[in-house]
Amino acid sequence: MQGVFVTGPPGVGKTTLVVKVTSRLKEAGVRVVGFYTLEDREGGVRVGFRLVNVNNGEWRWLAHVNKVQGPMVGKYHVDINAIEWGLTLLNEVGDLYVIDEVGPMEMKHPSFLRNIESIINSKRFLITVHVRMSNWVNSYLSLSKILKLSYANRDAAVNEALNYLKVLLNKPS
Repeated sequence: MQGVFVTGPPGVGKTTLVVKVTSRLKEAGVRVVGFYTLEDREGGVRVGFRLVNVNNGEWRWLAHVNKVQGPMVGKYHVDINAIEWGLTLLNEVGDLYVIDEVGPMEMKHPSFLRNIESIINSKRFLITVHVRMSNWVNSYLSLSKILKLSYANRDAAVNEALNYLKVLLNKPS
């Protein structure tokens, strides 16, 4: 098996799991590359999403309600250049490749899925998958562990993903 897929409904904690797991793995000496996605709120209302480099916190707007160009997903205009930037992060050399997430916004990039499938087939990974894309994950069952996150299991899932990845990466607990 090559890695871990994390699925679950919006807001359940997929990104939180990614941030916690990658932080602990980096402390253990694992070279982690890739990105996670944070939502941005103003006055309690979600206005956009940022792609964030797992290593240095540098970020780009993935989508925002105030952008005037780019394909639409719901009320958000998606910035294809930001997705391209996220994909370039995956060209770095690492022990673990992090992609948060595979979802409708990211799919607006014409070669996003092809790039992600290349990672899945050749690297160790931690990938979150939007609920709309969960059927796509089924084609990779033999290469991965799938964690279906819920409010009941999300705390335990952090340790489950961490322990699984440590074994996969040959890092002692």
